[in-house]
Amino acid sequence: MNKFRNVPAIITLLAGFITSVIMIIHRYSLVNFMWVLVSTMLAFYVGGVLIRFALNKVVQKKNDKEDKKSHDSEDGDMQNENNADNDGETIRDN
Repeated sequence: MNKFRNVPAIITLLAGFITSVIMIIHRYSLVNFMWVLVSTMLAFYVGGVLIRFALNKVVQKKNDKEDKKSHDSEDGDMQNENNADNDGETIRDN
């Protein structure tokens, strides 16, 4: 599913932006700034991938249940139609 493919990127960029603003306000040195920023973005990217995986699983289970329910109702409709066709008719072999 490509429905949630942008979730890790959005989470990573948002975390990087917030981290950068906080570190600029606190006047971190450049080397510390880069290490903290890279490690923060890496951690949030991994978290975003896990969130995307979980969301895809939830949506897939929901779709499977809906497909099963619609498939079951279609089978029930077909049986009802067959029974309705045969209700008024008697088949005789002579």
